[in-house]
Amino acid sequence: MAARQPLDDMTIRAHLLLLALAAVVPVLGFALVASVLLVAHDRETRRAGAVDSARAMMTAVDAELSGSIATLRSLSASRALAADDLAGFYAAAGRVLATQPGWLNVTLARPTGEVLVNVAAAPGATLGVTPDKPSLERVAKTAEPTVGDLITDEVTGAPGVPVRVPVVRGGAATYVLSAIVRPDAIARIIQNQDLPADWYSGVVDRQLRFVARVPRVPAGSPASASFQAAISRSKEGWYRGLTVEGTDTFTAHKTSSFSGWSIGVAIPTATVEAAARRSAWLMVAGALVSIALAFLATLVVGRRIASPIRALASAAHALDRGEEPHIQDGGVVQEVSQVAAALREAASAVRERELLMNREKEALQAADLAKDEFLAMLSHELRNPLAALSSAAHLLKVVDAGHPAAARARAVIDRQTRHMTRLIEDLLDVSRIRMGKASLERKHFDLAEAVFRVVEGWRSGGRLGRHPVELVRAPVWIDGDRERVEQIVSNLLDNAVKFTPAGGTIAVSVGREGDSAVLRVADRGEGIAPELIGRVFDLFVQGEQLIDRGKGGMGIGLSLVKRLSEMHGGTVSASSGGRGQGATFTVRIPAVQPVEAPEARPVAPAAKTARRVLIIEDNDDAREMLRTALAVNGHQVQDARDGASGLAAAAEARFDVALIDIGLPDMNGYEVARRLRASADGRVRLIALTGYGQSEDRRRAEEAGFDLHLTKPVDSERLEAVFASLTAS
Repeated sequence: MAARQPLDDMTIRAHLLLLALAAVVPVLGFALVASVLLVAHDRETRRAGAVDSARAMMTAVDAELSGSIATLRSLSASRALAADDLAGFYAAAGRVLATQPGWLNVTLARPTGEVLVNVAAAPGATLGVTPDKPSLERVAKTAEPTVGDLITDEVTGAPGVPVRVPVVRGGAATYVLSAIVRPDAIARIIQNQDLPADWYSGVVDRQLRFVARVPRVPAGSPASASFQAAISRSKEGWYRGLTVEGTDTFTAHKTSSFSGWSIGVAIPTATVEAAARRSAWLMVAGALVSIALAFLATLVVGRRIASPIRALASAAHALDRGEEPHIQDGGVVQEVSQVAAALREAASAVRERELLMNREKEALQAADLAKDEFLAMLSHELRNPLAALSSAAHLLKVVDAGHPAAARARAVIDRQTRHMTRLIEDLLDVSRIRMGKASLERKHFDLAEAVFRVVEGWRSGGRLGRHPVELVRAPVWIDGDRERVEQIVSNLLDNAVKFTPAGGTIAVSVGREGDSAVLRVADRGEGIAPELIGRVFDLFVQGEQLIDRGKGGMGIGLSLVKRLSEMHGGTVSASSGGRGQGATFTVRIPAVQPVEAPEARPVAPAAKTARRVLIIEDNDDAREMLRTALAVNGHQVQDARDGASGLAAAAEARFDVALIDIGLPDMNGYEVARRLRASADGRVRLIALTGYGQSEDRRRAEEAGFDLHLTKPVDSERLEAVFASLTAS
């Protein structure tokens, strides 16, 4: 009798056979246990999903009712109701009812139940007592909004749900304002959930009568006995019972602490258990098939796997040493060849990853260097005007206002303030465009006329210095934002002036080439190095600068030109013969057909008139300077540092214009504008004076009732022009 072979000396095939035998019984047992657990888990998953659906639907119902309460609160603030003008309130409530498709009626009653206003009834009709007195008494007692139970509206004869809010005076409810909400509004919430066709869902009131249900039952029908019992036991749960149709279901229910209503989501028992049983059988069958396949694979490949495994081990060691694994393809086991190929790919991937990490490291270092250079440029560009402003401010302290030096100091302050404003606006514009928050206010206009206006403005303002400009223009129309296009022209002119020596000519041409409107700005300055041509429009990229940075700038002007051109559907390109050969920048924007401009009518300049002005601004320095500037111009000015003080001042005196900051400490400027507009009957002109300048901010200002939105800083000349235009309009 041969000696037994030690386990350590057994072949791989023998080990695999032993492993398969040892795995059979545990796998079968696991399959049975897992099947039981799977059934329980599937049922629990169904329960959790149904409970979550019930919670979400109850939240949606509460949100619908809360929306009605919010609308009623707004209606309760009606001036007619405050003056006890029931006829006026009847008209106001009718207008609100017309905007609420989910409402059936609006009523106003005394806490005793006597109905004073019923919008659905004809004016002068005899009105009775409001139904559902318990909810009316809750409102009168607590002075808090409440949701009643299902009623039948006496005028329309249709079912509805009263949502009530108190009208409080002196700490007590003087009136009770009610909206009768249609059950269909609640039913739509259930229908919008897209529940499976065989599921049931319904909402009941405190009396356990259906307000809405899918499938539909008449409003006011009682809920099933099992549903009523479940609700009485707990505010949230899961039970098995019968629907009103007698269907056996598992039902999730939730009772709202807000309205006192309850909602149920019922799933047929057959649906819940069928899926669980099917999953269990599939798992058992899969386990049996897997065991059989494991035995078969053990018998077939056991004797053929040892050699490939050794090859894989060798390849793995080579990869660990950083060498490329060497193994012959096409062995007896195809997967081994695939694993070997995967190992080679892994080695290649490791090397590529190292190269990528090195490139990313270099890119991060370059970005860090660019950041440091930009901060240095920003420091230089801001410190220079700040130094000039500081010196000018000191000079104004030590000399008389009429001294020539004081006049020069004021000119320096004005010029440097405008320069800093332009720097900051360019930075903000680049940021807005990069984040996709910039928008265009498009219209058709003549590009040649816009370019001419910018050039003439620069010439008259002395911004061209000693640089003659040759302007060649031919009419060509585009569809674009005139202000943004003028910004493109200004940045190109600014770039040409900076890099062209004094006396050097700048050539500007505009005209049509094919389907494009073409703008060219050419200078005879330093030119562009060949290595910078491809990167000249990148953010913060500039040519070489001396340490004094005499050319100025922060490398954002040309980047802004590129992005604005692309927003108009166009392109921009640069060309240069090299150092000392000058540079030409070409902008192409799609051309459109000319539009006949309406005949201009001369407008007589408005006479300067003293006005009563209210300033609401929380920044003490800004408020003081603005108040002083307006007072010097002859206006009567009163100021406030927060919204409440501003509203109090407006209530005590009448003003022609109110300048309101948006970011106030107690309430935002939009809310101040709404209250002023509601109390002043449109007499006062409202101007938003703020640092928020996005199109969304302008839209919100218009919705709040502002006549105009101005972005800080705004000089007194601009305000005088605005005052005149508002008076003329």
